[in-house]
Amino acid sequence: MKKILILSLTMLVLLPLAGLFAEGQKPGTSEVKELICWKWGDPGEFGQGIEDAAWPIIERELGIKIKTEYFPGISEPEYVIKVSNAIKFGKGPDMMDGNGLILGDLAYQGFCEPIPSQLDKKLQGTLIPSYAKVNYLWQKDGRKVPIWGAMTSSAGGQTVFWNTKMYKEAGLTRSMLTWDETFEFGQKLTKKDADGNITRSGFFLRTGGHVGGIGDKWYPYFLSAGGGSMFERDSSGRIKANLNTDAGRAAVQFYLDGLYKYKIDAMGIPGDVGGWEKGQTATVSSRRSWVPNDVKTNAPEMYQYLAAGPIPVRKKGMKSITTSHTYGIAVNPKISKARKEAVWSVLSRLNDDDLIKARTNDIGVWLPTKVSQGKPPFDEKVWDQYLDANANVINRVEGPRFATAYNVIGEQLNLIFAQELTVEQGLDAASAKLNEMFEGVVLKN
Repeated sequence: MKKILILSLTMLVLLPLAGLFAEGQKPGTSEVKELICWKWGDPGEFGQGIEDAAWPIIERELGIKIKTEYFPGISEPEYVIKVSNAIKFGKGPDMMDGNGLILGDLAYQGFCEPIPSQLDKKLQGTLIPSYAKVNYLWQKDGRKVPIWGAMTSSAGGQTVFWNTKMYKEAGLTRSMLTWDETFEFGQKLTKKDADGNITRSGFFLRTGGHVGGIGDKWYPYFLSAGGGSMFERDSSGRIKANLNTDAGRAAVQFYLDGLYKYKIDAMGIPGDVGGWEKGQTATVSSRRSWVPNDVKTNAPEMYQYLAAGPIPVRKKGMKSITTSHTYGIAVNPKISKARKEAVWSVLSRLNDDDLIKARTNDIGVWLPTKVSQGKPPFDEKVWDQYLDANANVINRVEGPRFATAYNVIGEQLNLIFAQELTVEQGLDAASAKLNEMFEGVVLKN
């Protein structure tokens, strides 16, 4: 009788553990010893906390080695094509690390495995409320399902970063809050040589480079002009472009006025965060949470002058709205059940507080997690400013294929900013391409 009782108690302990392992959470028992993770981007970019701080612990505890293969120098759509083709022919990775645009595109094509409900619940429990459903992306039937298993790097909404020393010298004590202030402050901050060439930009506008980035950085200005959404949906969930509107035209004109009327920036001059670090721009617009640590790492002498502010609004009284930019890990649906279970165990472990802290707080890479808020190094003034500037943040992935959508928009914006197209011509061309691309797409929720 005693033996039967002991056996029964043992089963009561083991059965819940077996259930956890079915969801991928029992450590150290996987038959899979190595997993392949493809990652969009350059291994030299800052924010490799997951590789440096998490994977060695995963290997030690779970006995699973994570081999990361990087894909630098290609656009988001190119990466999507590379991953989808590999999966089609059985050559794909176990996991894909990418931003919401990339994973949203892959999920809609059926190349991301929905994560188990228990893992989804755990992930939601780690995130601050405004990011709680960021991993829900569309499938072919128009439904949203949880795709990401863990947050990885470079999260956060797009804001304005400014140089307090340069502002003080110009008689300014805060960043610009409206477009009129952007032009007013920008003129005070911009410096030019004897020939009228800009030597220091007052307000860096993203007008060149990777065209997807142009569209992405412009979008918060569209939203903060009252744009509402890039798309309209009819009663059935079908979508069409919503760009050539009053808000869309105003947001494009804002850039043009900055470039040609007030001349606080110019196409092709040194700028962005690298320019800010070298004193070549007083303000860099539409950048995210990786900036403070990038400055601290690459230009530590400049860190004391770093401050954050909201995306300027079209008119006083309007709401500053920005878009989140988050990276996560999704799973190849074509791999074996054993490999999926190994991935679930890895992703579950990544969402434990100690590993979140090891790959965020301990190295200064901010993620929108409860563990990171208000704790060193995220208790410094710039982080309070950054969170205030993110008061109204939305998911920048409004639908599937948004990696391509931003490219379409950015390509036309680049031509407008170069004055090769009028505002209306460029927005009409972008709208026509988007409507063709999204023909037949239905989003149910």
